[in-house]
Amino acid sequence: MDSNTGSELVVALAWRSAEVAALASAALLLLSLLVRRYYRFEARLNERVIATWRPLLTRVALEEGDSPALPSLPGRHLPYLMEEWNALQDAVRGEAGTRLKGTARTLGFDVAARRFLHSRQVGRRILGIRTLGHLRDPSSWQALQEQLASSNALVSFYAAAALVNIDAQRAMPGIMNQLAERESWPGEAMARLLVDAGADVAREPIRALMLSLAPTKIPPLLPWLSHVDAVLGSEVAVELLRRHPDDMEIAAAALLVVMEPGLLPELARYAHAEDADVRQSLAVAYGRLGAVGDVEPVVQLMCDRVWWVRYRAGQSLVALKGMTADRLEAIRAQLGDVYARDMLEHVRAEAAPR
Repeated sequence: MDSNTGSELVVALAWRSAEVAALASAALLLLSLLVRRYYRFEARLNERVIATWRPLLTRVALEEGDSPALPSLPGRHLPYLMEEWNALQDAVRGEAGTRLKGTARTLGFDVAARRFLHSRQVGRRILGIRTLGHLRDPSSWQALQEQLASSNALVSFYAAAALVNIDAQRAMPGIMNQLAERESWPGEAMARLLVDAGADVAREPIRALMLSLAPTKIPPLLPWLSHVDAVLGSEVAVELLRRHPDDMEIAAAALLVVMEPGLLPELARYAHAEDADVRQSLAVAYGRLGAVGDVEPVVQLMCDRVWWVRYRAGQSLVALKGMTADRLEAIRAQLGDVYARDMLEHVRAEAAPR
């Protein structure tokens, strides 16, 4: 191949590459425009549905007596109306909610929701789950339990919420079993869900779950449990400490949620634990539960070889119930350990007003 032929080939390939790139760019631009047009169309459709139906649903919720006449509902409008209805159900209680449920059944929401459970679109499945939960439809129990086992964390969480709406007592054991495997469930939302289920319904299944779990699964759940129900969290933590006294991961987590000051003498043995996290958690527990009578074990922790243990112990010493500036000064004067004395100065400086 001579040089001229080679040059012509390179130029031809360059032009062909440019043409392909231009076509690809044009295709991407066209696709982008189509997507934008689709979303604008969907947004306008949603606005029309809300403008038509929100006043009607509000009247149904607020006015007793016969429901207003309902307009026809094209199938394409149904998901938008179901979203609006679910949002309103979240906001109302009592008779208003009952009236809205009757309207939903008239409009065929229950049938559509069961159909949506089989959708490949996660959002559509969640819409079906939420709708069946708000309808408190017992005939959907098995289908919702199947969604509870979904690999998608949001789908499974909304299924849990729907099952609680239908029958909290019946739902709780299955939800607790799932909770042990669902670290990705939203913690705050799960806490609200269990509160909504009611303390009498949730407490015993939660206690049974926590005490039956493998020790390795317990520590991440203890802070969450304390947030849901601080008293139950403390009771479970104490029981776990007694069942697994030598498990340092459980001890480090449990000491942070114990709420019973009278247990401090029993817990003091963890001051000699080899695990620094356990000693640090004990120091924090003294600050939360202790009083001036607990100065001695706190001061011992302020002499620890690990800086963070000394720091938490110093914070706790300042926070002990009944502690005063004069008492702190007397304690400082008696400290023989240079690290403890330095730490007390450090935490006092942090606590001083600026």
